[in-house]
Amino acid sequence: MKFSVLLTLAITFCLNTVTIQAQQTAEHPRLFAKTNERVGLKQKIETEDWAKASYSALVEEVEPYVNRHTTDPEWIVSRLAMYWKDGEHFTQCYIKGQDWDYGEGNAPIPTVRLPGMRKWNDYVNVPLEDRIPYNESGDMLGISRSKSDKTPVLIPYKETGHMIRANNMEILKLAEKSAFLYYMTQDEKYAKFSADIFWTWMLGTYYMNPPLDPEESAGGPGGYEPGGILGYYDYEVIHDDRQIPMAITYDFLYDYLNANPHKHLKEINKTTVDVSSEVFKRFIEIGLVRGGKKGNWNVNRYKNILGSMLVLESNSFYKDGKGREYYIPFYTEKSGDHYEGLPEIMANYDTETGLWPESPGYASGMIPTVLEMGLQLYKSGVNTLAGNPIIEKAALANLGWLDARGNLVVFGDMRGGAFNMSAFESLLTYSTWKGDDKTAKTMATVIKKNIENGQYDRNKSNWQDIIFNQTLPESGSELPYHRSAYSKFHRHMILRNGNDEENGLMFTLYGGRYQSHLSKNGLAMQFYGKGWALAPDASAYESYWSPDAGYHRGITGSNTIIPGYKNGDITVNAMDPKTVDDGFYNTEVTSKNVSFADVSADEKRRVVAMIRTSETTGYYVDVFRSDQDNNDYIHHNLGHQVTLKNTKDAPLEVKAVSNLGTAYDKNYSFFNNPKKIKYTDDFNATWDINTVSPELHVNMWMQGQENRELYVVDAPPTTLRDDITPGQINKSPQSTPTLIVRQNGINAKSHPFVAVFEAYESGQKSIKNISKLGEYADLSSLKIESKNSTQIICSAIVANKTFKPTKGLTFQGTLGVASEKHGKFEYLYLGEGKLLQWNNVSIEAVEGNVSAELRYEDGRYFYSSDKPLKISLKKGKAKTYPAGYNIEIK
Repeated sequence: MKFSVLLTLAITFCLNTVTIQAQQTAEHPRLFAKTNERVGLKQKIETEDWAKASYSALVEEVEPYVNRHTTDPEWIVSRLAMYWKDGEHFTQCYIKGQDWDYGEGNAPIPTVRLPGMRKWNDYVNVPLEDRIPYNESGDMLGISRSKSDKTPVLIPYKETGHMIRANNMEILKLAEKSAFLYYMTQDEKYAKFSADIFWTWMLGTYYMNPPLDPEESAGGPGGYEPGGILGYYDYEVIHDDRQIPMAITYDFLYDYLNANPHKHLKEINKTTVDVSSEVFKRFIEIGLVRGGKKGNWNVNRYKNILGSMLVLESNSFYKDGKGREYYIPFYTEKSGDHYEGLPEIMANYDTETGLWPESPGYASGMIPTVLEMGLQLYKSGVNTLAGNPIIEKAALANLGWLDARGNLVVFGDMRGGAFNMSAFESLLTYSTWKGDDKTAKTMATVIKKNIENGQYDRNKSNWQDIIFNQTLPESGSELPYHRSAYSKFHRHMILRNGNDEENGLMFTLYGGRYQSHLSKNGLAMQFYGKGWALAPDASAYESYWSPDAGYHRGITGSNTIIPGYKNGDITVNAMDPKTVDDGFYNTEVTSKNVSFADVSADEKRRVVAMIRTSETTGYYVDVFRSDQDNNDYIHHNLGHQVTLKNTKDAPLEVKAVSNLGTAYDKNYSFFNNPKKIKYTDDFNATWDINTVSPELHVNMWMQGQENRELYVVDAPPTTLRDDITPGQINKSPQSTPTLIVRQNGINAKSHPFVAVFEAYESGQKSIKNISKLGEYADLSSLKIESKNSTQIICSAIVANKTFKPTKGLTFQGTLGVASEKHGKFEYLYLGEGKLLQWNNVSIEAVEGNVSAELRYEDGRYFYSSDKPLKISLKKGKAKTYPAGYNIEIK
């Protein structure tokens, strides 16, 4: 036998031996499911309707691609964004100004294309079928998000934003899904499809060095050096996530990949495990020395690299001794210069509220991520969920940020939309594994409620959910519901009256904060009707680099007064229902009819009261003071148009003007088509949403004032999402009809902006008349007559002054409401005050201020009060009563 033949046989024997040893050394799959769990999983799919529907949908999605791959194996691979061009298989990319500058080197095979820029752009990829195969230039066909014209256009590589990463992630996710189907079916057509994608990406990444940033535009030099924000293969370590589907694919296909190694491995004398481990370790090592230690960056870094840690072999397998056991403590125990492990992550939660110190869009994603990582680690024998009670508290705290439809309130850097149910699914899974029936039932209640209200569809679960999600146990049917929620850190409060989307009332007040993905929005208000944020905070910017980002993230995109206060501490002068001092929510309710908040910041003070007038009707009162002589009161509202009328229902003629005259903020430039009228009397503004049935309207009544100009403008879109406005009204590219009430040369502390808002469906308007009572610099008083009742409302800013704005009424306090129903006494409400008397009935504080209500219902009197008070009924002598809630007077 010739020497060459013997040598070939020896090499083949060695390679086979290495393959066998690798197979024997590792236990794969293990990341999500082991081989012996397949039978039980198949049984779940057969017996659980949601699992069967989800699995069928997965097969339906993946099958066409897999079947095509059997006859056309180049089709899917050719659509990966790679450096395909001969002679330009770059091995080193360079960054300049946080974007791709140039590449150099030439690998023996195509390498994976680095995204062309850190920034977003306005475009999304065309469907996979329409993408350019073997795209050598990197120019991508894109469709505009904001424009009505959806004709694809060619976007230069250096301007493609997230299109490169989105393209590759879509294809890698298909490989991941197909790998799971291979695990379930053992049909090698799925393995072949996934493996071809895996090897193209894995080897194309193996030959790539981390990008270099000579000018350190991303905060560090790049390469393998610590510092800055670059990932191994992305501009931000938190977006360096393409390893996630590849680690999963590797785990499910481990035996197949070792039995069918890529032919290039023989050329470089490497095994499947050699190359894969090397690439996964690069992601881990670089992931641990880049980005921020605090906030969502830290958590998302771990989300990206955890799978890479867990699919590695044990320490003894590697010459450097760095395997699973070496890396896992970098998340579970350790902290370093650039990262903080789980103990520090959990310490970042507010122990009083359970909230993460960032805006809801970022904060709500942290606990689901911690829980998902916890389940993966648990499968690997590491329990990070035990002994961490803040985890459940943090998950439930997010319910306080949800409106009646289950959408997150919008403030700071976020888009809104439904809360991620995976947090509750993960807690249900863990509590089921541990036999904790109580927690399981609580989580099932949340899940079932969100299924009922259409915010969550278990039939659309992903393959990981099919593995982890559990049978829903018997549980309650009502979500935890609180009348008020206040986070001191976020300077944000929510007050509710009812929690059903048809009749619930809700408003938010936001003080504004710089950093932590919060925004300097002033004392901004939003209010709700029919479950929708009808007076919303704008959030339709594409990215932080978009030209309009300053508008949406700043004060001009909010409902507030400009100029003046944007950021800083706020003072809650009064709030009812009050939240407890050491928590997020209230525990007591003074009135079923009245809720309010009185907040000050710098030179501004805003009082918002929510008044319910029946089971189905109610309104909001806004008294906004600003200790400046020149002010713009800005109100954005959902609608197709806004119409101005006087109190006799005659239209006000607004005339087009070339500009707004005064611009208190540079982002006024985004207000278009201004129309103006000088008007000093009371007026009504009505916004109409006529593309839903029944049609929805918001009426704003505003008290007149001297030196007033009214501007109607087209503001930028409200949202990019299609699920947070009725009928997708004011979604990009639609503009948002907005009113600016300008008051110059007259101080708005003594001459405040006073408005009343009512949301209603066509033909269901309840308020019939509103009138001002009295002339005071430090009191605003209104009489509001509705179909069901009439209220006299008083809002004062002095503590020790007694007012008599109308015959029969005496008031001293922050807020007072006297209500009659069908001409007869209904209730008195006193918010943080000393006295409220209406004809022969009164409530009065014994000492200090009280928040109290006296109501007449079904022929009986009841009272609620946070402190002792005196009550006088008709002509009787005043009697003193102890503090208490909903107590009948006998």
